[in-house]
Amino acid sequence: MSEIAEQNPTNPGLNGQEQTRRSPLLSLLGVLVGIEALLVTVGAVYFLSRIFLETPENLSGAFVIFVITLIIAAGLIATAIGTFKAKPWARGSIVTWQIMQFVVATSFIQGIQAWQPVGWLLIVFAVGTAVILFTRPVISAMTAEK
Repeated sequence: MSEIAEQNPTNPGLNGQEQTRRSPLLSLLGVLVGIEALLVTVGAVYFLSRIFLETPENLSGAFVIFVITLIIAAGLIATAIGTFKAKPWARGSIVTWQIMQFVVATSFIQGIQAWQPVGWLLIVFAVGTAVILFTRPVISAMTAEK
């Protein structure tokens, strides 16, 4: 009987438990990773379209690049979902992707002049996401420190 009396009828989700509020930085991190996943997915579709719109020198190589990009996009989508659910494994995936993204961005900056703005944008995304990932609220939300 006392257990029923302790329940909070105005907020049945509480029921005597402390409700933790999601950090806005964690939500921002999820949004950033989601945007990165969307951009990689668009890149995969672009690679696929190039296979059909142009005659590639190496058809199997072009298809392999498309499949690899699609696998990376799927991994980023899973990472974005894991970030919104504050799963600890998502932190390692995010760090790994930001390093890879930074490497790709530097090659864009050193390459063709028209792709340099894209490279700088990717660097801003990579550094910004990494900085948010290592803030105290995000670390607390995504580790056992809860």
